[in-house]
Amino acid sequence: MIQDKKQLQHAAEASQSVISRQIANISKILDSVRRDILPSLEGESTQLKHTRLNELASVIPNVQTIMIMDNEGVVTDSSRMSVLGKSFAYREYFLAVVKKPAKETLYVSPPFQSIYGDWLIGLSKTIIGSTGQFNGVVVILLNAEDYSQSLNILRPTVNSWASIAHANGLLFAWEPSDHAMTGKNLSIKGSIFNQHMQSGNTASLFSDIVVANNKYSIVAVRTINPINLYMNKPLILGIGRNLDGFYPVLQKDIWFFSSIFLMINVIGSISLFVSQRTRMKANLKTIKAEVGIHKLNQQLNNLFDLTPGFMLLIDTNSSYRRLNPIWQKTLGYSKEEFNNTSLFDFIHSEDKNKIHAIVDSLQEGIPQKNILLRLINKNKQLHYLEAAFVLQKNMLFITALDVTDRELEKDRLRSLAYHDRLTGLPNRTLLFDRLSQVIAVDEREKWKSSLMFIDLDGFKAINDQHGHDIGDTVLQTTANRLKGLVRNVDTVSRYGGDEFVIILHRVDSANDNVIVAQKIIDKIGSDIKISQNLVVSVGVSIGIAIWPDNGSTAEELIDAADRAMYISKQKGKNTYTLASFNKG
Repeated sequence: MIQDKKQLQHAAEASQSVISRQIANISKILDSVRRDILPSLEGESTQLKHTRLNELASVIPNVQTIMIMDNEGVVTDSSRMSVLGKSFAYREYFLAVVKKPAKETLYVSPPFQSIYGDWLIGLSKTIIGSTGQFNGVVVILLNAEDYSQSLNILRPTVNSWASIAHANGLLFAWEPSDHAMTGKNLSIKGSIFNQHMQSGNTASLFSDIVVANNKYSIVAVRTINPINLYMNKPLILGIGRNLDGFYPVLQKDIWFFSSIFLMINVIGSISLFVSQRTRMKANLKTIKAEVGIHKLNQQLNNLFDLTPGFMLLIDTNSSYRRLNPIWQKTLGYSKEEFNNTSLFDFIHSEDKNKIHAIVDSLQEGIPQKNILLRLINKNKQLHYLEAAFVLQKNMLFITALDVTDRELEKDRLRSLAYHDRLTGLPNRTLLFDRLSQVIAVDEREKWKSSLMFIDLDGFKAINDQHGHDIGDTVLQTTANRLKGLVRNVDTVSRYGGDEFVIILHRVDSANDNVIVAQKIIDKIGSDIKISQNLVVSVGVSIGIAIWPDNGSTAEELIDAADRAMYISKQKGKNTYTLASFNKG
């Protein structure tokens, strides 16, 4: 019994860590949708918006739908087309935000049954306008049936169960799967749920009747409320084992052996009776212990072989003792190839110090930490793992989830936020950031730098005559030609429309700019072959501003170069002009 309790407590602690990371990740994704995706969707077609959100939903575990709602509760964009234009202003994931909108709060709705009959739970964040007004809600809906599969992985043994409920007492998911339990109210007077909530503890252990299945059980309960994450309502995790089947067997054994002892007592002496009973108890304990060890070993074997996550057992020198098949499948190496190797042979060089640091922390008694690791497979491709570590004497146990899709999606979203989608060049946001960095470095090292504002001559006529597809090809060709004319330390950016900006780092004199400008005029002016029968060409009008002569800030420098570019237009185009405005 004591071992069962410890096992459940350890499983609940590990499960709490896993679910907390999942919730924190969803919170970050909601932030990313508000900050990066939502602005980029403005002006786009409904189909493109749906595609973008659907791609994001597909890489987040257990997600049914991602929705963006306006301030009236109407769905304006969604990963599921069928809900577009519908009003869900009556749902708690919208109402809770409207009542008290706070930018940093993650709102967790109680479980509810959707219009399609499935059970969902909503995680939402408020959308705040530029002037601080409430503009709507972005929400991710988790599906109870899918979430049950995640709970299944967290069960420590086949005889145990796992559940997740809302703080108001409604059950969201139960594994082994029992859909009839979803939505059941656990908040009943004297229930395990109420005892835990009233205690104020984040971790509890009970032996009592469970409301959900009406069975006597040992239950480890944990409150899910990640540190540094503002949740309006926590989730409650339960990991338990039913005892109803345990006590009748024990009771039968007691009656059987009591009868034996009674016969011995009648036939023999009291001393013999005591001796026999002690021996039989010892034998029974030995048999039970052997059976328990055998079952535990079998469960561990099954856990290693069948779990979809990564599991690894190594010594503190990172030499392998055991690993489950997902490592071989993901990295592309055979089991034999892992022999006589170290974990460090597959870890990205920049992440190796993370392993050393976490082992040192664990050896000093600091609780386990979770870190993001990059593994290199046999084809030299990167895989991202979110890993947890436990140290037992000189053995290190590692469990991990493959979050490659999530990390690649984050990289893609970051790229969309700072790069032009057509040309791949840095956009205005990244341009101002790089220009500020260049100015800071050149000011410290006493260099000059310059900025070229470039506008294409004749581009509008090509766009009007041949269409936007041809215009896009011209812009892409121009971007590639400009990149080929500057150094790696310089920056080529698409400022907007047919305007480009180049930052030249560390220039010696105005003549350096003149040489580059002339190369740009010559290169950009050469013909662009669209097809066998169509060749087009554009010119460029260039304005050049020098730091610090023509401005001390990024804004002043761009303004000076822009005005110089318009002078080039007035001169007759396809030429360059040095800014004449001097700071001060």
